Amino acid sequence: MRIYLDNSVLNRPFDDQSISKIRLETLAAFFIFELIENEKLKLVNSSVIDYENSKNPFFERKLWISVYLSKAISYQKLNLKIKERAKEIERLRISSIDCLHLASAEVAKIDYFISCDYDIIRKYRGELKVLNPIDFIQLFKSK
Repeated sequence: MRIYLDNSVLNRPFDDQSISKIRLETLAAFFIFELIENEKLKLVNSSVIDYENSKNPFFERKLWISVYLSKAISYQKLNLKIKERAKEIERLRISSIDCLHLASAEVAKIDYFISCDYDIIRKYRGELKVLNPIDFIQLFKSK
């Protein structure tokens, strides 16, 4: 099963853990990370993830995410097809960078796009299955 983790998931462990929903999403994200490390899930990285991570102002977070992304089994480079598809997705009023993530994941033919960004989850209408980490774990456990 191929998955794409956007930066909201990759950064979730660094968010305010005193908020219950964030803490639960963090636990789910760590479970997903463990499944990747145990090769039960296949992580797909992209140049869009790398670009967004390069803009992270917190060196420790940026480094941790970079090391973690090295576990990816494939890498989707940005190309014209992705840029064109991202422009189409923008009509759904999703941010430009998130449209590039979604288009990259579509082109990479991932099985699940996992995000903590509820704007993406609510607005995206396309071929991807978009879930938050908690819903993904529930689905994964039921299979």
